[in-house]
Order: sequence, then structure tokens, then C-alpha cells
Amino acid sequence: MAIENQGAFEVWQRLKPDTEFAVNALSSALKEPDESPAAILDAYLFAKHALAQSMQSLLRSQLPASCVEFHELRARIQLEMHSRFSGHVPEQYLKVPYGTKANEELFAVLHQEIGSPVDNARLRTINADDVHTERRIRELRELGLDITSSTVNGRQHYTLCSLELNSAKIRELVVKAIGKTKLLSKEQKDQMIVRLP
Repeated sequence: MAIENQGAFEVWQRLKPDTEFAVNALSSALKEPDESPAAILDAYLFAKHALAQSMQSLLRSQLPASCVEFHELRARIQLEMHSRFSGHVPEQYLKVPYGTKANEELFAVLHQEIGSPVDNARLRTINADDVHTERRIRELRELGLDITSSTVNGRQHYTLCSLELNSAKIRELVVKAIGKTKLLSKEQKDQMIVRLP
């Protein structure tokens, strides 16, 4: 793949020597017959962290610095929220959530392979092996995206099936925003939700 993000590629090049050092240290620890389990584990954790940071930068270099499609998608959701609900609830409940860089980068990786399964390990790489990757996928689904999961060769994969939005999910976003507020009583929240079309 071509380099899309030169800045991320330069970060990867800076991290590469440290990553190589960490991997070599782990390899040496594994080859040493008398190495203690604690020393091997320390070498592994050091290499794992270095690899996570380095490979995240390498994968980021394959993505645009900003994902236009993600921002267009969020703008479509915002427009639909306003057109359907602006007369029914205050403006503060009509904000599109899940606009973090983590959400954007996960979307970008899935979008590159739209219609094809993407290995969960690759998706975790863009978040530097963050354990919250599956939560971010769920958040993208909550935006109304059709993201399916499957198992391929014993490994979890996710597929962004299309850029069509499930408009029922947009109502759920508004309901969730109302439900999370601390400014209203339960009765006020329920009344507001009942008024939603």
C-alpha cells in the first residue's frame, strides 16, 4: 500500500530502531537457556509495547491523516438528527457522539476494505492493542453502520458492509443522549422520549 500519511510514516521510522532492539532483546531472552521467567516476561512486555506503538504508526501511515468519509458520515447523521428531532427535543440532545480519533481510525481501516472482512488483530493495531477496540466497533454500529462480525480461520473479523445508515439507530442516539443527562428527572426524560417521532 502507498503511504497516505507521511507524518505517521516518519513516526514509524523513528520508532523502528527501538522496536528492533526490543524484539532482539526478547529473542535473546528466549534463546538463553538459564533466563528466568521474570526476565523473559519483562522482555516480552517491553517488546509488546514497542511493537504496539510502532505498528500503530505503520498502519496509520497507510491511512489519510483525516478520513473524509467519516466526517461526511457524521455530517449526514447530524443533518438527519436535526431534520427529524429538532422540534421535539432541545439542541443539546442532538449531537452526534463517537467522534474520537480512535473511532475515526477504526472506521478508516474498515472503509479501506469495505465489503471485506478485516481481522480484529489489524483493527486492534490501529489502537495500539487497546482492549477497547470492540467497544469502538460497537459505537460505530450505534451510529447506524452495518458492521458484521464473523470468524475466519478461527480469528474474529469485522466487515463494514456499506455506508448506508440504519436511520432507526439515529433515534436511539437521541434517546441515549436524553437518558444520560443529569439535568432532567426520570419522569422528564420519559416524557421527552415519548414525544420523539
